Amino acid sequence: MSKLFKILYIDIRFRVKYWNSKPNLSLYDNLRGKKKCFVFLAADYGNLGDVAITYAQEKFLKEQFPEYEIVDVPISRTLSHLKAIKNISTTDDIVTIVGGGNMSDLYFDIELLRQMVINTFPNNRVISFPQTMFFSKTMSGKYLRRQAVKTYSKHNNLIVTSREKWSYELMKALLTKCKLLPDIVMTLDKREPAVAERNGVTLCLRDDAESGLSIKFKAELRAMVKEVFNVVEYDTHIGRGNLSLEERENELNKIWAQFRSSEWVVTDRLHGMIFAFITGTPCVVLPNNNYKIEGCYSWIKNCGYIYFMDELNISELTTLLSKKVKSIDFETMSNKLKKQVEDIL
Repeated sequence: MSKLFKILYIDIRFRVKYWNSKPNLSLYDNLRGKKKCFVFLAADYGNLGDVAITYAQEKFLKEQFPEYEIVDVPISRTLSHLKAIKNISTTDDIVTIVGGGNMSDLYFDIELLRQMVINTFPNNRVISFPQTMFFSKTMSGKYLRRQAVKTYSKHNNLIVTSREKWSYELMKALLTKCKLLPDIVMTLDKREPAVAERNGVTLCLRDDAESGLSIKFKAELRAMVKEVFNVVEYDTHIGRGNLSLEERENELNKIWAQFRSSEWVVTDRLHGMIFAFITGTPCVVLPNNNYKIEGCYSWIKNCGYIYFMDELNISELTTLLSKKVKSIDFETMSNKLKKQVEDIL
């Protein structure tokens, strides 16, 4: 089955499922008459980077719109709950869609859901939080890009935002209404509770299609680090789904605590880098096979404790890990990033 056929099939399937669904329309009746701010496609699956985006987005919205009820709509329930939410919504409600890296044909099912949400609320203020946009040059990529442009362009009160310049340039070429903003997780401050003494290195490495590290390099990296440091391996993907709000927060607190206790983090994951930034943890960032990390690194490159390696080099990595970090400029950087988001959204 071709990728384009899969996209067309899932698109039709989503629409049929939506129109044929008979949800409990009273599911959100407790919110009727209240000002509501919906968070659609909320991550309830095991990617802690996406879970952190949802967490940070909802925290930001609570601070910016204190008079609104913030309504978490998990991605696993977005399609099945859409009619019930539409039934109790008014044009005064705010619709938001979580940020991340899925505005693409790589994660086409999520992109199709995003488009469905936007189409369902044509008269509401809709905010798509900072995303990475990538549509391949394949037939499927070109088709989904056309659908995205059509959907986004016809909505008169939609803000679409990108989290790095490459995506922003692509968005500008396709859309008239787009903004450049940092990943929303960068607005968090998770330096507390601090530990008395940091110890060891946390390796946070990918093991999927986006990894740019060879098996040989990973082996050399692990051997080198273990010669000098105590090593803990902790991925940002925990391999579980259908997480409750409490489970999501617990998992985030666990990984943030691990980072806060480390002398260094070595990672090729975007949110491995961002978690190091928000916990005030020195970090060496390795390149992967796309531009997401390097693009988002530009927001925090002057903080004094996050180091991006342009090329894979064990000798250079060893030198970096022997450094004593003297200056950590978190507050200035964090406040600047948060102000940029507040000014636009």
